Amino acid sequence: MEAREFVKSIVHATRIWRERDIKRLQEMGCSDLSHRPKSGMSAFGWLIGHQGAAYDYILNILIKGGPPKNPDLFYSYRGDSTDNGEWKGTPLDELNDYFDSREKDFLTWFEQASEEELNRIMQGPDVPDYFRGKRVIDVIADMFVHLNFHNGHLSAIIGDWRHKE
Repeated sequence: MEAREFVKSIVHATRIWRERDIKRLQEMGCSDLSHRPKSGMSAFGWLIGHQGAAYDYILNILIKGGPPKNPDLFYSYRGDSTDNGEWKGTPLDELNDYFDSREKDFLTWFEQASEEELNRIMQGPDVPDYFRGKRVIDVIADMFVHLNFHNGHLSAIIGDWRHKE
């Protein structure tokens, strides 16, 4: 299997996991996007908003070197000390639209990216140390690790919601 087919497969698997867990939470009666588990992890809504921001960051800021496509949502979900992972109150459909549009933009870009672009080494003063020296394709792999890390958080919220008092 070539890298392009593998990445498309990862996009699909990531989406399926995300949608399954969001649906399970809703079926269990968790419509409160501000629900934050006792463990202290980020709120349900913050997690799904942050997943859209991960696509936005990797493609638009890091790979393309430009601004995020949706600065309002992007900067709301940074998860830094200014919000402590709290929920900002954006509706679920807006969070899902953000994720969907950023995923679509990523796939459109990825389909058209040359081998040279995928093998380009990330460098320069605006590239965070963690990504500096990595190829674009490796940065994409890191993005999916991050997205699925947050899918794991969604799964943990299901367990927390199931056992809440």
